[in-house]
Amino acid sequence: MKLRAAGLIVLCLWATLARAQEVIPPAPQNHFNDYASLVRPDTAATLDSELTQYERATSNQIVVAIFPKMQSDSSVEDYTVRIAQSWHAGIKGRDNGAVLFIFAESHQIYLLV
Repeated sequence: MKLRAAGLIVLCLWATLARAQEVIPPAPQNHFNDYASLVRPDTAATLDSELTQYERATSNQIVVAIFPKMQSDSSVEDYTVRIAQSWHAGIKGRDNGAVLFIFAESHQIYLLV
């Protein structure tokens, strides 16, 4: 019984340390956010303007976030869910937000609605 309790404590500590290494970025100010500097600045400004206009016309919000790499050891699915939940994309109660995540280094793309 003591061995099982010790194992459970070790597992909980490991999970806590794994989460401690994870970085949840702050909510972006723009609709198009290139933190990896992959897109030319003029193109990024145009895309941001188009996504802003789309939200004004439809009330649906689309956010694009390009990162150099994932700052987590978890799966892309789990990590992006935690980011999207902290960002609160879309209008509350309407479920009309989507976030397109791109991680350049690992070539991973994930769309979360």
